[in-house]
Amino acid sequence: MGNRGASGIDGSVAAILGVATANVGPTYALVGDVTFLVDAGTLLWAGPSGPDVVIVVVANGGGQIFSTLDHARLPELEQLFVTPHPADIAAVCAAAHVGHRHVDRSSTFVAAVEDAARTGGVQVVEVKADPEIQRRRRAEVRQAVTTVLARDG
Repeated sequence: MGNRGASGIDGSVAAILGVATANVGPTYALVGDVTFLVDAGTLLWAGPSGPDVVIVVVANGGGQIFSTLDHARLPELEQLFVTPHPADIAAVCAAAHVGHRHVDRSSTFVAAVEDAARTGGVQVVEVKADPEIQRRRRAEVRQAVTTVLARDG
C-alpha cells in the first residue's frame, strides 16, 4: 500500500496503523525519520494495545529524500529541504509505550525486524543511516542497472 498525505507525509503513521488493523497478514512499513516524527503523535493513541506492526524508520538526518530528486541540484538544498532534528526516536517510542530497537549495523537489521515481529504490538526499528553512504549506494545501483540494460539492450 502506498500513502501520500497533503504534504506527502501527513498521516503516514496513522495510515500504517490503519492498514495493520485490517489483520490481513504481517504489516511492515518503511518511513524516513521526518515522516515518522510528523505523525508520531498517532502512536500515543495506539500505545501498547496497538495492532501488530513493524515500522522501520530510516534515521538519516531528516529530509534526505530531497537529495534524490531534482532539488539536489539546488545550491540551497541544505538550507531549504534538509530538515535535521534533535528528536530522540527511542524517547518518542517510550512515551507512547511502543517497542523500539536501534540498528546501526546492517548485519543486525534482519534480526531486529524478526524480533520486533515476534514481539507483536507496535514496534519501531530505528536504522541509523549515513546520508552520504546512501547517496553513493544509490549511484552504484543506478550504474549497475544502466550497465546491465546497455549490455542486454
